Amino acid sequence: MYKYELHCHTAEDDLAAHVPAAEIVRMYKDAGYDGIVITDHYFSIFFDWFKEELDGASHEKIIDRWLKGYRAAKEEGDRIGFTVLPGCEVRFDGTINDYLVYGLDEDFFYHAPLLNRLPGGLGELLSVLPEDVCVVHAHPFRNGMTVTDPAPLFGIEVQNGGTEPIRNHLAKEFAAFYGKAMTSGSDFHNKDALARGGIQTETPIRTPADLVSALRCGKYSLIYPAE
Repeated sequence: MYKYELHCHTAEDDLAAHVPAAEIVRMYKDAGYDGIVITDHYFSIFFDWFKEELDGASHEKIIDRWLKGYRAAKEEGDRIGFTVLPGCEVRFDGTINDYLVYGLDEDFFYHAPLLNRLPGGLGELLSVLPEDVCVVHAHPFRNGMTVTDPAPLFGIEVQNGGTEPIRNHLAKEFAAFYGKAMTSGSDFHNKDALARGGIQTETPIRTPADLVSALRCGKYSLIYPAE
């Protein structure tokens, strides 16, 4: 079986994260995983964190900066033979819900508008994304989250390593009731979150298209943390 982390944040892009991307890659390989998806936050706080770098920056420079964590992870992954894929966790300006997006490549971000600033929110995001990507509501029952109509979503994150078990249980019941796909991720921000989620597959995942295929075919099982 192959193991993949689906929810991971790097210190390069997230001031609430405390582990550099290359170290994350090595940690997950040592933990027996075969790959990770870097889902750094795509939200207005990113622009506040790195205000001095981003003020007046072109769209290309903004995306270059936002991809810094992913690229550092990818470089280390290529060096040690470990799959690193790009993803994102989008939060629209003035809202609190987070959405994980799987199946994108770097090129998409350069040609798309700034996702957090889409005035039409989730509906507009879905309209600008490629047809085959998977959009998952992250940790939907945390404090402050609002219940979203799950119909247009691919799935629900039902195991989140940074969320208390009762909230994850509610997410699982919600997903089951509406017949939505379920995903798991560690929501890695620090070393304590290592290997607290992800998926297992019988075949390797090496590209964004491989990941989408595995998710859409349901050919995976969820990883839960050891208690």
